[in-house]
Amino acid sequence: MSNPVLAVDDLSVDLGGTEILSDVSMTAETGELVGLIGPNGAGKTTLLRAIRGSVQPTRGTVTVDGQRVDGLSAREIGRLVATVPQETRLSFSFSVEQAVAMGRNPHISRFGTASETDRKLVADAIAETELSTFRERPVTDLSGGERQRVLLARALAQDTPLLLLDEPTANLDINHAIKTLDLVRSTVDDGTAAVAAIHDLNHAARYCDRLVVLADGAIVAAGSPTSVLTEETLKQAFDARTVVSEDTTTESPRVTALSDNPVDD
Repeated sequence: MSNPVLAVDDLSVDLGGTEILSDVSMTAETGELVGLIGPNGAGKTTLLRAIRGSVQPTRGTVTVDGQRVDGLSAREIGRLVATVPQETRLSFSFSVEQAVAMGRNPHISRFGTASETDRKLVADAIAETELSTFRERPVTDLSGGERQRVLLARALAQDTPLLLLDEPTANLDINHAIKTLDLVRSTVDDGTAAVAAIHDLNHAARYCDRLVVLADGAIVAAGSPTSVLTEETLKQAFDARTVVSEDTTTESPRVTALSDNPVDD
């Protein structure tokens, strides 16, 4: 069996004297979308930051495509890992095309110029994210949802073996949320590994191959959506009452949250 694209081994992260992640281990294979789910403050964003090398672990290792992240430069990491952050702020009045083209920077030497391959990857990413009509628009003129699509396009243009997404649909309407997840799913199926922190449990169940449940910085459960999305596990992780059933349309688990307050007759 080939090595996974991503291997996180016994990772712990302390920030400001507080342990944010504790002994986290997980993998992601080529062609696999792994969803991170859990309550706010569970450590999902910190885990994504540690995977891309922007947070130093207290102990443990992160390996991407056979290379330990802690031994790589930012440019080298940029050739291996593309990130779609939750924050949609983009500084300066770059055009959409210029912002997306920044995804190619790790692949171009300091004094080099974009190649035909670079330009094609940028054009393809703009088309796939339905941004062609905004190509010349300054990103500062776009809505939050449109800027989120620019960040996704930039990551797709980066063309890396690993894609990280932090709440990729948080600023999108339902139409573009589904289109975004369809595009991520298609990109993964074409030969990329992806890890996504996803707030919507039903979206996670529908699109992800495996789920990793984080709570209080530790893994509570990991496995297929069917094995992970149980009422017991959700109670443990979220302290929530739920009913888990099958969505007959998508054939994936459907989670319905219940109120703790009784409903009057």
